[in-house]
Amino acid sequence: MSLVERIWWRPHAAPGETALLAPLVLAEGLFRVGAAARGALYDRGLLAQARAGVPVVSIGNVAVGGAGKTPAAIAVASRLAARGRRVAVLSRGYGASRADPRVVSDGVRTLLGADEAGDEPALLARRLPGVAVLCGPRRAALAAMAVATLGADALVLDDGFQHRALARDLDVVVLDAANPFGNGHLLPRGPNREPRGAIRRAGLVWLSRVDGADAAALTALRALALDATGRAPVESRHAPVDVVDGTLGRSLGLGALRGERVIAVSGLARPGAFLGTLAGLGAEVVAERAFPDHHRFTERELDDVLRAAEAARARVVMTEKDAVRLAPARAAEPRLCAVRIDAELVRGEAVLAEVLDAALTVHAGSSRSAG
Repeated sequence: MSLVERIWWRPHAAPGETALLAPLVLAEGLFRVGAAARGALYDRGLLAQARAGVPVVSIGNVAVGGAGKTPAAIAVASRLAARGRRVAVLSRGYGASRADPRVVSDGVRTLLGADEAGDEPALLARRLPGVAVLCGPRRAALAAMAVATLGADALVLDDGFQHRALARDLDVVVLDAANPFGNGHLLPRGPNREPRGAIRRAGLVWLSRVDGADAAALTALRALALDATGRAPVESRHAPVDVVDGTLGRSLGLGALRGERVIAVSGLARPGAFLGTLAGLGAEVVAERAFPDHHRFTERELDDVLRAAEAARARVVMTEKDAVRLAPARAAEPRLCAVRIDAELVRGEAVLAEVLDAALTVHAGSSRSAG
């Protein structure tokens, strides 16, 4: 994470840090005008939205990176599949070597790895058996492919709040309850892609990592969600559900890291929560190697980390999203393991069921649902 990004995520930055971002005031203003103009064009129907013909649920956020969208997308896709829907997740495929519309998983087989698909689609394909995953820059094209070719009758749009070219029946906005808006500024002076008032477009606010938020902040966010959407938010925590080997194919059990010395390696927007997760699993973090979000680890970087682990008599631990980017030979390294995280709902299960059912009902007349 760069110095600028670290300052982004400090709600109460020191005067000296604030001064470092002062040259970005004009750029922020231009970004604000551009975002407002684009939103107004969509709001007034002057920019067209494609219709998929089946229910579309978008999972997105206001700030860039690290809010917990992927665990929320997994949770929503799983619930739609449990309702008998043939679900497809549509993702941009950030960091992939290809930019064409492509099928990562057809719901039966995983067809592409992280290099061609991007880490998040590859992870979604692994975590959602029976659910198709597609990626590419134009989500409307992916929607048409999913419906016509794969028979999907419900779509989950991953990171789609600002991608308004595809119409949706429900917008879910995910906010990290511990730090939802960083310093409050828009790009590039801060981490936000839109002002917080954009949440009024959403049908539901999802507060992630509520166990890391103080009571007063959580109360304020609940009020913000209720005011913006007319309903209480869904609340979740990032719950570790397993420790797996580097190939992500073998369970080691949640107790595998208890009392173990570990080096934490991550390519995340905000790696601090990962360190907290490791501490909660009883690991002793002896060193940390933090890389930029979606970072592709080089052979040299991995060699350096493994040498450091050997010298420290420690294991190397990654998040599942990081490990999915490893080449098979590297993933098989016995000193590597990964932590699997789920979004565990602690409040709002009934609210989530209500809005998902409402989104499905919009297309009830034309649904091909097996349920």
